[in-house]
Amino acid sequence: MSSSKRVTSPRSLREPPKPADSGTVAFLGLGAMGRPMAARLVEAGFTVRVYNRSRGPERALVKLGATACSTPRECAAGAEVIITMLSDAEALATVLEGSDGVLAQLASERRKPRAVLVDMSTIGRTAAVAASRRVEEHGARFVDAPVSGSVKPAGKGELLALVGGAVRSVERVRPVLSALCKKVIHAGGVGQGQALKVVLNGIGAHHLVAFTSMLALGEGAGLARDVLLDAFTTGAFATPSYLGKRDKVLARDYAPDFALDLALKDCELNVALQDEVGLTLPVHRAIVEDVAAGVREGHGALDLFALEKHYAKR
Repeated sequence: MSSSKRVTSPRSLREPPKPADSGTVAFLGLGAMGRPMAARLVEAGFTVRVYNRSRGPERALVKLGATACSTPRECAAGAEVIITMLSDAEALATVLEGSDGVLAQLASERRKPRAVLVDMSTIGRTAAVAASRRVEEHGARFVDAPVSGSVKPAGKGELLALVGGAVRSVERVRPVLSALCKKVIHAGGVGQGQALKVVLNGIGAHHLVAFTSMLALGEGAGLARDVLLDAFTTGAFATPSYLGKRDKVLARDYAPDFALDLALKDCELNVALQDEVGLTLPVHRAIVEDVAAGVREGHGALDLFALEKHYAKR
């Protein structure tokens, strides 16, 4: 009897699901997270058109089989699913509004079944509800689906989607979400995906401050960096975020997987949600002050774990 070894594809540890009849997917926003997410959809067999406000990131995706577009309107034309993955609510408005925006294209089509716009950015509940209203006015459906995870999970289809929207709309885009995410949590109506993401990011902010401040304290006490990281990543309080950052932090590599200024934006969205529901959380608000100080000190464009520089300075 002959034996053979099973070969695992180097592209992914989890094979993407075969696309259902989802037609063309428009993907707008090719930043650190958007690029691997769009690539994942191409590799999964979807027909993908891409757009980015600055030129360049689309080139590698074109080589994979995506089609590059020069305007948001061109990208959205005829697409059954439109995904936006942008830095904030202002960036989302930039691609939605105007004569070359997504909304203008949706209004010109007014077709059935209606396209579904899936915003996977982190913009907060209020902005998601406002964006949904605009999308619905222009003849399409809206789902908010911010994701939890970083660059590597994005390329492997191992993100977590936190979803808000009507059941019918969510089910319509589930094949696309399933290609990008290992799990999809439907949190409720429009905006509730954003609310859940903001709450989850609040836990992450506590983790970030705990990790970076205790790293600075430990080194100040004469403990070796590798000893501290071994304890942080194998002890009772180890989390995936610590494990994933271990090698970068050990090497003091602050090239951004997720920049500190974006972490500040997420912290501020949590404060906005606190204000919206009438709940004041002083510890989180103190965290916002520390993260803001790190950004003011010039660390905003660095990876969020560069916050340790702020504590070391103190």
